[in-house]
Amino acid sequence: MPIDFPNSPAVNQLFSAGDQLWYWDGAVWRISVAQGPVGPTGPTGPGVTGPTGPSVTGPTGPTGPTGPTGPTGAQGVTGPTGLIGETGPTGPVFQNVDGGTATTIYGGSSIIDCGNAAGV
Repeated sequence: MPIDFPNSPAVNQLFSAGDQLWYWDGAVWRISVAQGPVGPTGPTGPGVTGPTGPSVTGPTGPTGPTGPTGPTGAQGVTGPTGLIGETGPTGPVFQNVDGGTATTIYGGSSIIDCGNAAGV
């Protein structure tokens, strides 16, 4: 038996004929497939991690206390000998006050006896 579809249908307009459901797609009538019952909800998918935020460094904190003094380092190499200095002034003149052998030496500004009259 032929189906008598409506004239000038609107897009997605439904029409039933017998146990079939038809819909107008704007150009032709198409048969609508019957849907079964809705199934259970599926498991939750994996989450999506968002982008990493900017790396921000805070201000520098205050300087801490000075630590203890470290151990003394190794002895360094001895440096080169320095230049020879100027010749100093002439010291006291020794004289034999009694014409003999030296018996006593005096320091400072005293005369130094370099001998005695007996030659001893």
